[in-house]
Amino acid sequence: MRGLVRARLGYGLIAVAAVAALTSCTVNGPDPDSEPPATSAPTTKSSSLDLPQRPRDLAIAGKQDAEICAWLKSEQKQSLQIGGSGRPVQRNGNNYNGCAFLGEAGNAQFGFALRVVPEGIQSFMSEVNSSPESEKAFEINGFGAVQGQIAGGESLGCDVFVDAAEGQTLWINMMLQTPGGMDNDQMCERAKQAAEAAVTTLQGS
Repeated sequence: MRGLVRARLGYGLIAVAAVAALTSCTVNGPDPDSEPPATSAPTTKSSSLDLPQRPRDLAIAGKQDAEICAWLKSEQKQSLQIGGSGRPVQRNGNNYNGCAFLGEAGNAQFGFALRVVPEGIQSFMSEVNSSPESEKAFEINGFGAVQGQIAGGESLGCDVFVDAAEGQTLWINMMLQTPGGMDNDQMCERAKQAAEAAVTTLQGS
């Protein structure tokens, strides 16, 4: 499992799981669910995350792909410019449960994946090979979250990790499929928007 984490996070903290074309949104270019290239293992970080206390635990533990696909509602997907009902992430060996979506904004094509990581954010983020400059802590509806991008791979996308519950992290990947189609700020803003949408849905459930 940790080997997979290193490989997928080494891609840029971006592992938008296996998605073929969704009915309402066809995307050309790399498959957003394809396995990213392996990289060297990240160095474990010693610094602690400065995150707020959770207002409560979000019920994400043990959720299956189909349930995760329901965490983005129709109006939220419209705002995020993604289509379809989502598709379970492809399983290439051990993997986290999740759901992937494809989107398009102007000439930019991209993918999102929501994943449930059965590990606390403090522990999980110590395995993430992100550049210190890209890591930013913030809050989503009172829940602590961290964005990050891989050093040297910032143009590939952006990720957000949410402190969802004790021993549980909600991981949102945004992967750009059109080189140069968005800048770093635009990619990370979309990742944040997807994270906010999922957290809002979970709080209301």
